[in-house]
Amino acid sequence: RYIDDDGEPIGTVYITETRGRLDKSILTDYVKDKADDYFSAANISVPILVWWTPFTYDTGSYTRCNNNQARCFISNIRKYRDNKQFSAFLFYGTSFRLYDLPLPRHEHEQWSLIHEESPKNNYAFSFESIMNMFNHTATFKRHSDLPLTTQWLASIDDLLDQTYVIDVKEKTQLQTTENLAPIIYIQSDCNTPSDRDLYIKELMKYIQIDSYGGCLHNKDLPENLRNPVETMEHDEILKLVSKYKFALAFENAICTDYITEKFWRPLKVGTVPIVYGSDEFQDFLPDNHSAISMLDFTTPELLARFIHELNVNDTMYDSYRHFKLYQIISNDTLLVRTMSERKWGIHNDRVRGNFIHQFECLVCERVHKTRQDPT
Repeated sequence: RYIDDDGEPIGTVYITETRGRLDKSILTDYVKDKADDYFSAANISVPILVWWTPFTYDTGSYTRCNNNQARCFISNIRKYRDNKQFSAFLFYGTSFRLYDLPLPRHEHEQWSLIHEESPKNNYAFSFESIMNMFNHTATFKRHSDLPLTTQWLASIDDLLDQTYVIDVKEKTQLQTTENLAPIIYIQSDCNTPSDRDLYIKELMKYIQIDSYGGCLHNKDLPENLRNPVETMEHDEILKLVSKYKFALAFENAICTDYITEKFWRPLKVGTVPIVYGSDEFQDFLPDNHSAISMLDFTTPELLARFIHELNVNDTMYDSYRHFKLYQIISNDTLLVRTMSERKWGIHNDRVRGNFIHQFECLVCERVHKTRQDPT
């Protein structure tokens, strides 16, 4: 199960035993050949990449990338740094510690960081001086060498799919027949840098919100969804969210380009997200009128008034779902380009693999390029 940095189980993104342990059988042009054993290290003739803070259980295997044009040996055994073929360190951000670095750093070493979460998970990455330590990065930032901004969106088709869409009139009726609030909130990480619960608690004074998580809890999930191993991508959870007209998509930290499943989930099921997060989240919307920004309102009371207005006006409400109802993506610049250029997939995509594979191959290919042209 994959757990986000709010502690919420959100999907079986990889076949894992614990967080961050990937199924290495999922391959694209990335191919793994298991090394015979550690003592064959003297015979390694390709660049060696060492996971200094491991993201995998891989103690040693060969990797072929870019249609076999680049080949590297990758291991989480630190001793390989002493091999003459050693070329780069790989760091997983969650486990990165300033007191545990491979120092002194030698001139030929390349340092590479992968961190899919917000700096809440590791505050060190809030500092530019720390980020400048790395030659290659894979983070939620769109300007990373390998951007992971869309890591929770499987495909554009997810945004257009109408499987969970409920007609606005039925949503209105459900507010009476099932005693549903206009807004749903599901969150169990209650101590966050964004102080989202402080705002939501005030918002609750002016509009009804059904809160199913541990934070501001006022409504229980159906019994079959209370097991902590169930994920937030469970079919029944998606059906529940789809019944609501609005969903709070408040991130735990406010960082440019930090967009999580909280943002995508309501868009996928035909519910309008109320967003507090990246200051540029609009760049990744299906169109420029498919979400509501909390920051557009000076007070929670004014936001509540606007939601009340949409809640009783079907035409205004459905204008926020135009992309979904008519299956049209008008943001054909950043969103479509990002998804079309992305080489990796999610949810155990056996065609494209996952972003860990792509990260290792990115570093492998760049190491080979550096060896060919040291300048």
